[in-house]
Amino acid sequence: MDFKNTARKFFTSAEDDEREEQYTGPRIVKTGHLNIMVRTPRSFTDVRAYADSLMAGSAILVSFEAVDATLKNRIFDYLNGVSYIVSASVEYISDDLLMYAPAQVTVAKEKGVKRSTGLGSWLGK
Repeated sequence: MDFKNTARKFFTSAEDDEREEQYTGPRIVKTGHLNIMVRTPRSFTDVRAYADSLMAGSAILVSFEAVDATLKNRIFDYLNGVSYIVSASVEYISDDLLMYAPAQVTVAKEKGVKRSTGLGSWLGK
């Protein structure tokens, strides 16, 4: 018998042990946390690391303010492809800001004043 079991017997009663053995429901072992990466790509080579992080379960907030329209569309297409493969969601924040969130993350946005044209500006419409 190890020290952990000896200490448990010392501090708990037999009734507590019986209740613990009877419980078969889910147990929370460790609370999770979410890593949110805020990134501003300067070139397309930066984006591969963002995709790896998204596939590893991190959420990514991507600011497109430092790239031109052609590179913006290329990065957008690449990260959307990765998001499709890993079942991540893509949330429009503003014309130069998108959030890529893993499937296990729910993104809730408050309704506010619409200040932009939406995704049409991404597609050149």
